[in-house]
Amino acid sequence: MKIKLIDSKIFIVVIIFIISVIYMTNSAINSIDNSNVDFISKIQAEDVISQLEWDLHLLHDTVNILAEDTYIIDTLTQIKNEGYTSDAGKQIIHHIDNVQQVIMQLSFLNSVGVLSLDGEFLIHDNVFIDNYIAAERPWFDESMLDANEAVTTGIYTQINTNELVFSIVRFINDPNTNEPLGAVILAASLDNLIATLIENYRIADLDIFIEYVDSTVYTNNKIVSSELKGSTNFTEAAFYKDRNINFLTYSFYTDRTIDFLTYSTPYLNLTMAIDLDDLKENPHVVENHYTIVLKIILLTCILMLLIMACLTFFVKPVLAAVNSLINTIEELGDDFPEYTSDIRNIAELAHIIETNIPNKIKYLMYHDDLTGLPNRKMFKQLYRTFTANEKAALIMLLDIKNFKGINDSSGDNIGDLVLIDVGIKLKEIIDKEDGIVIRYSGDEFIVIVPYNCQDLESCYRTKILSVFQEPIIFPGSRPIHIRFNTAGIISPFHCYTEEDMITKLYVMLAQAKELNTPGLLLFNQETYSIYVKEESIRAHLKTAIETNEFVIYYQPIVDGNRVIHKAEALIRWFSKDLGFVPPNEFIFIAEQTRMILELGEWIIDRVAQDLQMLLKDGQNIQVSINISPIQIVEEDFVPRIKAIIDKYNIDYKYICFEITESTLIDAKQIAMANIKALQELGITLALDDFGTGYASFGYLNDYNLDIIKIDKIFVDDSTQYPIIDGIYRISEALNMQIVIEGVETKEQFDELKKFGLIQGYYFSRPVKYDEFIQLL
Repeated sequence: MKIKLIDSKIFIVVIIFIISVIYMTNSAINSIDNSNVDFISKIQAEDVISQLEWDLHLLHDTVNILAEDTYIIDTLTQIKNEGYTSDAGKQIIHHIDNVQQVIMQLSFLNSVGVLSLDGEFLIHDNVFIDNYIAAERPWFDESMLDANEAVTTGIYTQINTNELVFSIVRFINDPNTNEPLGAVILAASLDNLIATLIENYRIADLDIFIEYVDSTVYTNNKIVSSELKGSTNFTEAAFYKDRNINFLTYSFYTDRTIDFLTYSTPYLNLTMAIDLDDLKENPHVVENHYTIVLKIILLTCILMLLIMACLTFFVKPVLAAVNSLINTIEELGDDFPEYTSDIRNIAELAHIIETNIPNKIKYLMYHDDLTGLPNRKMFKQLYRTFTANEKAALIMLLDIKNFKGINDSSGDNIGDLVLIDVGIKLKEIIDKEDGIVIRYSGDEFIVIVPYNCQDLESCYRTKILSVFQEPIIFPGSRPIHIRFNTAGIISPFHCYTEEDMITKLYVMLAQAKELNTPGLLLFNQETYSIYVKEESIRAHLKTAIETNEFVIYYQPIVDGNRVIHKAEALIRWFSKDLGFVPPNEFIFIAEQTRMILELGEWIIDRVAQDLQMLLKDGQNIQVSINISPIQIVEEDFVPRIKAIIDKYNIDYKYICFEITESTLIDAKQIAMANIKALQELGITLALDDFGTGYASFGYLNDYNLDIIKIDKIFVDDSTQYPIIDGIYRISEALNMQIVIEGVETKEQFDELKKFGLIQGYYFSRPVKYDEFIQLL
C-alpha cells in the first residue's frame, strides 16, 4: 500500500513532531547557555582569584624578606644607638628599591616603607615622614609586635593620599635584646585592587565586594558595612536589602541574573557579583547560541525528510539504521558521499559502511585522539614488532615536568596544545631515527629507537633536549618552557617482558623526579633492587604486628658512676621471610604508609607492660620512647597514649618521649598543642639527636623541653667537645638535663661523663628485656 504524503494523520504527526523539536531545542539551548555561562564565569573567576592569591603571597614574602634583611636591621640598630643620619636613610631607601622594581608592577600597590620606632619616622617612596608614631596609627595592633610573619592590617585611610588602604606589616626586632626596632609597611589601595580584579575578569560586568580580616566589607571606594562582623552572606541579596545597604538595592541586581561567587584567601574574603546576562550577551556566546540553533533546525529538517521518505517506501527501520551509521562515519571524521534515501542505494551504502567503520574504529582504539600518536594499546603491538628482530632497542619514558602547573596557570586548552606540540616534535625527531613515539598516558610519552648510540646521555641531550631549548609560545599565553623527567631502559639487556620493562621504567622515572636530573636516567640494577626491597618490606610490614615479629630492646642510660638511671626503648624487626630488618630500612616506610601510627601505639603498649613489671620490682627507671612526627600531629594522639599508659597504672614521670628537631621546626598547631598536653600530664620530653638539624636553643626555651640528647657526631670528634661544654652550660641555664649518645670507648666516657648521663656501646648495646633486667 502506497502512503500518501498528504495523509492527514501523517501531517498531524509531522506538526506535533516539529513543535516538540522546537520546544525541546529551545529548552536544551537555554540549559546549555546557562551551563556554559555559569562554567565560563567560574573558570574566569578562579583564574583571577588564583592570580590575586599569588600577588598577595608575593607581597607577604617581600615584607618578610625586607624585615629579615640584615642591612635594614643593622641600620635600624644604628639609628637606635646613634640617631638618624642621611646615610642611614639612603641605606634604607636603597634596600627598599631592590624589591620595588618587582612588586611595584602590581597596580594596586601604593608604597613600601620602613618605620623606625626610636627615630619615630617613616621612609617610603624616597619620602621622609617625621613624628611617625606607630602606636597612634590606625593600622597598629599590639599583637603585631609578637608576630613571626608578616600580618595584614584592617582598612584605614592613608595620610598622604586620603585613600582607603590596607597594609602588610612585620615588625623588626633587635637580634640582641629582641626589642622592637621598627617595621616594614607595605600599603595597598583597595580601589586599585578592585579595579585590577575587574580588569582581569574582562569577560563580563561584575562588582567586587571584599570582606577584610576585621570583617569590614568594602566596594567601589566605600566601606559598605563594618558592623556585620563576618556574618555576611553575599549569595543572599535580600539579606542586604532588608538592611538598606545601598549597593545591593540597585535595580541592576533585581532586573539582572547575578551569580555571587565567594572565595576565601588567607588574607581576605572576596565576593564577585557577576552579571550573567552580560556574559550571555557576549558576541562569542551569542554567535555560539545561533550556530547551535541553526544546526539543530537544519538537523530537524533533514530528519523530517528522512522520515517522510521512509514512510513513503515502507522501509523506515532500514533507512533509519543506515542513516544512523552514515552519521556515525561522519562523526568519526570521514567524508561520506551524499545519497538520497532511495532503496536502490541501500546495497552501495552498506558496502561503504562495511568498509569504513571497522578501519575507523580500529584507528580510534589504537591512536590518541588528541595527538594522533599511537596509544597504550598500540604500544603492546609496536613493542613486540620492534623487538621481534632480537636487536637491542632503547625505550625511553618522558614525563613533562610540572605539566599540572602549566594546566593550572594557562588552562587546559593550552595544556592540550602543549601535548600536541611535544608529540609533533618528538615524532619529527624519532622518525629520523627509525623509531616510534607513543603517547602512553597523560603527560607521558614513550620513545622506542634502535640501540646504536654508545653515549646515550649525549645523544639524548643532542637529539631531543636541544629541540626543546626554546620556549613554546601560544597566542595570549606566556612562554612555556618544556622540560622532561626521562628514564631509559635497553631491551633485552635490562628486561624480558613488556610488563617487566614498564615496571622498571616507572621505578627509574620516580628516581629521576627525586634527583630532578635534566638528562636521561638509564636503568640501574642497584636502584631497582632498592625499590624491590622496599616493596617487599612494605608488603610484609602490614602483617608484622599480627605475626608478632617485633621485639623491644632497651639500651641503658647511666651516670658517671655507671649507675643506670634511664633506658631507651628501641624496636627491632625479625621477619620470618626477610630475616632481620634494620629500623632505618622500615621506619621511613612505616611513616610513608602511616602504619607508624599502629606501630607506635604497639611500641608504647609493649614498653608500658615492661615498665609495669620493673616498677613492681622496685626498679624506678624512666624509659624513653621515640615518637614519629606523623604521630605528634594526630589530633587524638594524647588521649590514645594516655589510655594506654593508664591501662597499666603507670606514673607519667616514668615515661619520656623523644622527638626530633624537625618536629619542632615544622611544628603545626596540633603538634604544639600535643606537646603542651604531654607536658601537662607530667611526661618528660627529650630532643633527640640535637645538633644534626637546624633547631636552635630558642626552640628549647619556647617548648620548655626537659632533656637534650647530644648526637654521636659530637662524640666521635674530640675537637667538638668544647661545643658539648657550651651546650651543657646553656642547658644548665635552661634547667635541662643532658644525655650524650654514642659513647663507645673508655676515653670518651671519662671525658664526657661530667656533662650528663651517658648512652652508648661502652656500657651496653641495646638488649632484650631479660638481659636488661640482669644489668639492673
